[in-house]
Parts: sequence; C-alpha cells; structure tokens
Amino acid sequence: MNQAEVKRRQAQAIASVLAFITLVVIARLAGYNGVAYVAAAVEVYALLCIAVSGGVSSALGRILRLRGAKGQYRNAAAMRRNSFIFQAVLGALGTAVLLLGADGIMVKLFRTQYSSAILMIFAPAVFLRSLSSILVGYSRGEGAELPAAAADILRQILILVFSVIFSRMLGNYGDKVSHLLAHANFMSMYGGIGVAIAVTLTEVLVVLFLLLIYSVSKRRKKRAIQDGMRATDSIMDSIRILCRNRGGQAGLQLSAVLFAPLGMIFWQKATESNEGAATEYGVYAAGFCVLCGIAVSLIMIFLIPVCANTMGLLRKDETRFARNAFQYGVHIGVVHAAFLVVSAMTLSKQFAAVLCGEQAALAEKLLKGGAPTVLLVALSLYFARILILTGKKYIVMGATAAADVIYVVAATVLLGGGKAGILSLVYAGLVACGVLCIVLGMFAYRVFRQRMDWLYVLVVPTEAA
Repeated sequence: MNQAEVKRRQAQAIASVLAFITLVVIARLAGYNGVAYVAAAVEVYALLCIAVSGGVSSALGRILRLRGAKGQYRNAAAMRRNSFIFQAVLGALGTAVLLLGADGIMVKLFRTQYSSAILMIFAPAVFLRSLSSILVGYSRGEGAELPAAAADILRQILILVFSVIFSRMLGNYGDKVSHLLAHANFMSMYGGIGVAIAVTLTEVLVVLFLLLIYSVSKRRKKRAIQDGMRATDSIMDSIRILCRNRGGQAGLQLSAVLFAPLGMIFWQKATESNEGAATEYGVYAAGFCVLCGIAVSLIMIFLIPVCANTMGLLRKDETRFARNAFQYGVHIGVVHAAFLVVSAMTLSKQFAAVLCGEQAALAEKLLKGGAPTVLLVALSLYFARILILTGKKYIVMGATAAADVIYVVAATVLLGGGKAGILSLVYAGLVACGVLCIVLGMFAYRVFRQRMDWLYVLVVPTEAA
C-alpha cells in the first residue's frame, strides 16, 4: 500500500462521513419513515452494485499495471475495451432487474411498498456505477489513485447537495398529496424519491468527470498502443480474467454489507405495524448507525497509515519493527474507540437530541446499548485490512460470512422474544461484531506470531475510559 493508496482510502473514509451526514439531512427533510424507505432501497441497490461492479476497479487496475509493466500495450488496450463492453452489458442487466423487480422486492421481501418507486429511480445508477468503476480502473491501471479519491468525495458532496434540493422540492409536493389523501407517508415517499434522483444525477456527473480525466491521457495511450505488442486476448479471455480477479473482493464486499438488508427484512417481518417499524428503523439508521459510522470512519483515517507502515516494514523483512507497528495500530484503535464509546454513552442524551429531535428517547436507548459497536467494528476493520494486505482475504471473507450467520441467529432469537424491539438489531450487531473482532484478531496476531500486550493495549485504555 503506497502513499497514493493511503490517501485514497482516507478520502473514502471522509466520503463515508459525508454519507452519514446526508442520512441525517434526509431524516430532517423526509422524516424517519423516509429514512427507512430510502435505506431499504439503498440496501438493495448496494447489493446489486457490488454484484455487478464490486472489485472491478481494483482488479482492472492490477491487470492493466501488470500488462503495462511487460510492455503489452495492445493487450492492455484490448482489456480496456472488452471490460468496458462487458461491464456496460452487465450494468444494463442490473438496471433491468431493478426496474422489473422493484415492486416485488420491496413489497414482498422488505414490506416497504413506498420504497418501490425509490428503487426504480435508483435503477439507472447501477449502469452508471458500473461505467464509473471501469473508468476508475483505467486510472488505477496507470498508477493514479487521485481520480478515484476525487470521485468518491465529489460523489458524496453532490449527493448531499442534490438531496437537499430535490428532497425539499418533492417533499413539499408530497406534503400536499398527503393532505389531499389524508395519508402522511406520501411526504416521506416523495422525499425519498428526491434522494434517488440526487443519487442518479450524481452518478451521471461522476461518469462525465471520469470521462474527462480519461480523455486527457487518451493521446498518450494511443502512442503506447502503436509501440506495443500485438493483442492476444479475445473478449471471452478478458471477461474470464476480469471475473477471476474481482471475484474475491466482490464476495468480501457482499459479506460485509449483507447484514444490513437481512436485519431490515427480519425487523419488518417481526413487527405488526409496518409504519411504526419503519419509523423505529429510521431512528436506528439516522441516529445509532450515523453516530457509530462517523466514529469508525474517523478512527480509520488514523489507522490506514499504520496499515501501510506495517506492510512496508514486512516487505523489508523488518519483522520486529512490523510487530511493533501492528501493536501500535491496535493501541491507537482501542484508545480512540474507547474515548468515543464512553463519550457516546455518557452524552447519549445530547447526541440523540441533536441527531433525532422528537425521537431522542429511542435514539438514546440505542446509543447506550450499542455504543461499544464502535470499538468492535474499528478493530475488525483494522485486522481485516492487515489480513487482506498479507494475502488472506478468504479468511476475512469466511469470518465475515460467519458473522452474518451469527447476526441472523441472534436477531431471530431477540426479535422472537418480542421485548427488546429495535434494540434487538443493536444487540445482534454487538454479538456478531464481537465474534468477528475476536476471530480476525486471532488470525492477525498469528500473522505476526505474537501475543497481545493485554496490559498496555487493552486494560490501561479501558480503565482510563
């Protein structure tokens, strides 16, 4: 992991903070029902985007860099062309799936019929996201990480701005429809439609931005192609190589986000009132998930350079210094996360009032019960990043998939009891993240063949917190 990739990953963390802020804004404009409707549509949209284009940019970047290093410029040009055609077709199929299946997915599976229109408007963004992943892969193939970082931040800024504009505009119209039909949910639905329009329009602008960057370097590519080796890969060869290289990362991404739609599906099925369930889920998403997500993203900004430093020392065979750097990263994660966990628990009333307003009482319960999730998620991400960089991504994938199973079992048991309510998702997440953190930590420490310094790393920071 070089410095350019470190900056890109830090930019992704900053973009995540902006995404969580956008969720708070949506709650203000569309209400907590609107947050739940948007969340359901986004969860389906995210899963399909990962299935269509997950891992494409990094896989294509590796392939193009390798062929460029060997002087196979014509072969690289064929790979760019064939991968673009393949991803365009795959993205179009993904868009068709959402357009045709939106109603069935939202009504029958998620029980949020007001999300159907939102998901249909998200559909073109699957195709656009597939194109943008290819264009980012072109840039990464030349060793340039700046376009990817710029696209991530630009995407979240534009989504935030456009969400405010379109949600307010359509929310006002939905409010009139709600008064006319005496049904309050139309305001939330139209506000969510505004968010979907914002995302789709943003993806159009991001694709144009990446096309502009690509066109700047196109002339140099043409000169390289003229001097390069003859192309040898057919379109089927290119597709096979691309799918083989992106499969592991796409599977890891799917297992990492699968808990969110599963949690919502089980929550909606366990409750009698779908509208009341949507409101509580909106508080869970816009209150608890936002605060935990922002905290974890800020911690990762500090931990990403530690990962790079640790791997740099390992590549130099300076194992003892790499162990110290790895242990230092664990210590940083525990100290920062412990401070944020204690802050979230002791100031839960104040945070809940800022984030959730009239739903502050429920948000306060969620924060008090689930704040330790910040520590578990931050350490899990740190251990996972170390394992992936050391070539053990399938261990991470297996551990994450096992955590999903544990989450489903815990959520089913807690929701079946009927007493914890939406806190069931928080407690299930705590159990799953705890198991994931322990398993990944064990494998990460085995990589460095060392034991945790319990006193320095865990006991002292915990007591101080």
